[in-house]
Amino acid sequence: MKKTRTNQRSVESLLAENALLNQEIEVTRQAFEITAKLVVEQFVKMEELHQHLEAKAAAEHKSNEYLAALHETTLGLISNLDLSDLLEALVSRAGQLVNTQHGFVHLVEPEEKVLEHKVGVGVFSQMMGFRLALGEGLSGKIWQSSQPLVIDDYDNWPGRSLKFGYNLIRAIMGVPLKSGGQVVGVIGIAHGINAVQTFGDEEVELLNRFGQLASIALNNARLYTTAQEARTIAEAADNAKSAFLAGVSHELRTPLTSVLGFAKIIKKRLGVISPAIASNDDKVKRAVKQVNANIGIIVSEGERLTTLINNVLDLAKIEAGKLEWNMKSISVQEVMEHSLAATSSLFMANSSVEMVVDIEQNLPLVTGDYDRLIQVIINLISNAVKFTKNGSVTCRARRRENEILISVIDTGDGIAPDDKQKVFEQFVQVGDTLTGKPKGTGLGLSISKQIVEHHGGRIWVESKPGQGSDFSFTLPIDTPINVPGKTEDETGVQVIDLGTMIDQLKIHVAAAASDESNAQKSVLVVDDDKGIRELLRQELETEGYLVYEAADGQEALDKVKKLWPNLITLDVMMPGLSGFEVAAMLRASPETMGIPIIIVSVTEDKERGFRLGVDRYFTKPLDTKVLLREVEQLLEQGASRKRVLVIDEDTATVEMLVNALKAQGHSVVAAYSSAEGIEKAVTDKPNIVIMNFMLSKRNNMVQTLRSERGPENTFFILFE
Repeated sequence: MKKTRTNQRSVESLLAENALLNQEIEVTRQAFEITAKLVVEQFVKMEELHQHLEAKAAAEHKSNEYLAALHETTLGLISNLDLSDLLEALVSRAGQLVNTQHGFVHLVEPEEKVLEHKVGVGVFSQMMGFRLALGEGLSGKIWQSSQPLVIDDYDNWPGRSLKFGYNLIRAIMGVPLKSGGQVVGVIGIAHGINAVQTFGDEEVELLNRFGQLASIALNNARLYTTAQEARTIAEAADNAKSAFLAGVSHELRTPLTSVLGFAKIIKKRLGVISPAIASNDDKVKRAVKQVNANIGIIVSEGERLTTLINNVLDLAKIEAGKLEWNMKSISVQEVMEHSLAATSSLFMANSSVEMVVDIEQNLPLVTGDYDRLIQVIINLISNAVKFTKNGSVTCRARRRENEILISVIDTGDGIAPDDKQKVFEQFVQVGDTLTGKPKGTGLGLSISKQIVEHHGGRIWVESKPGQGSDFSFTLPIDTPINVPGKTEDETGVQVIDLGTMIDQLKIHVAAAASDESNAQKSVLVVDDDKGIRELLRQELETEGYLVYEAADGQEALDKVKKLWPNLITLDVMMPGLSGFEVAAMLRASPETMGIPIIIVSVTEDKERGFRLGVDRYFTKPLDTKVLLREVEQLLEQGASRKRVLVIDEDTATVEMLVNALKAQGHSVVAAYSSAEGIEKAVTDKPNIVIMNFMLSKRNNMVQTLRSERGPENTFFILFE
């Protein structure tokens, strides 16, 4: 009995435990179901988030594509002024972004008041010459409403134009092209008949932006075409004027030469005949006197007409760029003395005007055309005497820093403030030409200005009415190349101590090696115009370059030796040393011959620049984008590599120079005799020849090589 009770309790206990276990299982199952439900919900949310992110990424990618396309098209607008090519590119690019090959541009013809098909791609490529009236078809509606228009089913659209065949396109949209608030055309794209797509708001916005670009292109192209036509007309008129002036002037010179020649002969003969006419008749005496006076007038007026013709010829040559210049080192004092001698008769004819000469002694030489500078000074003196009734005309020459200042000062009528800027214009005569006879042709000062500016100087006038005038101009002084240890031989070529040259080469190689470790490249900007320097500084600094500045040639040379820039931009027309002179000095010095040089100037003389060894030549106004690209290329290239010929009979010296120059990256050829040097100079055409001074002097090498190569094609450096 006791055992039975015990078993009964065990069964009850097991049942209780089983019930408890079942409860736990139920709780666990419910918890699992809740957890599983939460997990599923999280997966659903994650999937939704993933899809959202994918859609957002796709939208951003598409937006980036649109922006990239717009940017690319904008760049095209800057460089392409051919309207048809540009508009076709715009339509094609817009179509690519919405996966269609069909598009068009219609432009308004204001005189005929129609829309004319100008550009078409895809199904619109064969529509050239099609025209639409206001309100006709899609384009006509857009022209009429000035609003974009989208048609999802073009074939069934009541407003479609009958000029288009059926079954060509399904969906089409267009936007207006506007200029000054007026519709000047329509740009549109379309899906083909087999397409299922339509156009949404994004596509309309895209085409709107392309329409804005097309409007800009249209305006730019039309302005460019108008400007080109005007320029062509102006050039034709200018060429016709120059040809007419030159032709007439040449035709006049022959008969004028005869008239003047015979008039002077008659004047001489009258001097012989007059004493032989012995007569007490007053009429005869008066007649002889009048004939002499009349012949004098003929000669005087003939000479004045000759001056006018010469001025017209000079003007035509200057404008055509055909005036010949004989530039060489000359003495300003000799030019002044020649000019004063040529105009002395003017002072003799007007004894009430005194000539005053004030020329500083020992003035340095200048580079110039002797005859042309005499022409300038004679013109200034003649004008001064012409407009001075009594008093004096002072001819003065002074050195002022790196230039010669030449002045012609009179005590004559003076010039009104409003007229001072006009006196250097062509065919302009200042003063009251209505109440008095004009005293000149209005060409002399204009030609003088162009002659002075060709010499790298400037001309101006200071004057007050009734107090006389001061016409002054400047000429740059010839400045010798400033290289340590330098002398000059009889040919004007620099002679450098060999040890100094080797030291310079080593210093430059060390500086270049030090610069290699410096990632930031430096550029020296040389220009006397502060605005240009600031422009280039900003452009270059934006590209990450370190920029230095110099306002003139001498400052540039000083900074090159201190800063060792990786590249130099150089203006030509500057006070003191010109850019060409600076380039010559840099190329002629062993330590600076490898620095790349870019000329940036209004002076158009690329041939001379490249002969001097500059690497690039730009004329103002310049395309800074192209300039920066060239700067980058030259800096990546490194030092400006030159072809150098070394000539000496001493093998050790030649090898030492060759190794030093090759370390700079130059292409070097060696010659061990004068005959070999001449042969290699002709065959290898070096930019620079470096040779022994005594060898050159003994064999007349510089003159021989110059006759073989031409005087300006090669730099010569002599060492001793």
